[in-house]
Amino acid sequence: MLATVAALQLLALAQISGPPKLVTPEEAPPPASGEQGAPPPDGGGAPGAPPAAEAPPPERPAAGAPPLPSRRPALATAERPRQASLLGAEPLRGASAALVWAGWSSLGATYAIGFSQEDDLGVFLDYDWAKTESRIGLFYRRPLGKAGPFDMAGRLAASWYTNFGAGYVYSDNHSDRGVDVTPALVLSRRAVGGLFSATAEAPMTVTMKYRAGFLFSPRLSLAFEVPLYPQVTVGARVGAGYRAGAGDAPLREGRGELQFLVVAGYQLL
Repeated sequence: MLATVAALQLLALAQISGPPKLVTPEEAPPPASGEQGAPPPDGGGAPGAPPAAEAPPPERPAAGAPPLPSRRPALATAERPRQASLLGAEPLRGASAALVWAGWSSLGATYAIGFSQEDDLGVFLDYDWAKTESRIGLFYRRPLGKAGPFDMAGRLAASWYTNFGAGYVYSDNHSDRGVDVTPALVLSRRAVGGLFSATAEAPMTVTMKYRAGFLFSPRLSLAFEVPLYPQVTVGARVGAGYRAGAGDAPLREGRGELQFLVVAGYQLL
């Protein structure tokens, strides 16, 4: 019974409303304020309107004209830091470095720190195993300017001298002790990926174990160092000199001396 009544009501509503009416474009309501219709896909506008102007093609540079500068910022090339050296004339400038050496006829090590932008102060130990002589002391280095293309520096060392008297290389050697002062002039220049240096030294030793004696041993040496790692350098040093003395100093007879050393440096700071 209820189903029959519901069906009759639906039939009556359908007859009252009538069939749906199609809406033409002229009868469509205008768009809301601020809304604009999208342009036709083919880019056409209203009938009779002139076609839109096309964008001009990008201008090409004339033949032979210089290229336009790139907008990409240039990358600054980082300058490689210079490796500190205790054999050259350049100051440490606040850094610290160590150097060790071995060869004919010396073993030794030194450490220095730049306590200002121009002044270096260090300690060293050198042992001449052929003469069994040791020197332990301090040195000071300061740049003196330029000598043409070379950096120039002065160096002054003061040390305690000990001769242990062994005669396995020099049979006329004898033990002694005293003080040693060594002024030096250093020239250096960076080239071929490394550091060339030349050093003129004038060691002067006063002995005092028995009777007083004096030794004078001027020498000239050349060295070349190259970086092995960012903080490590290796190289070689060759030198020639002359030794003479007076009084009771050991090995005071005049004789020529040769030197060949392998060196290695390390920059600590």
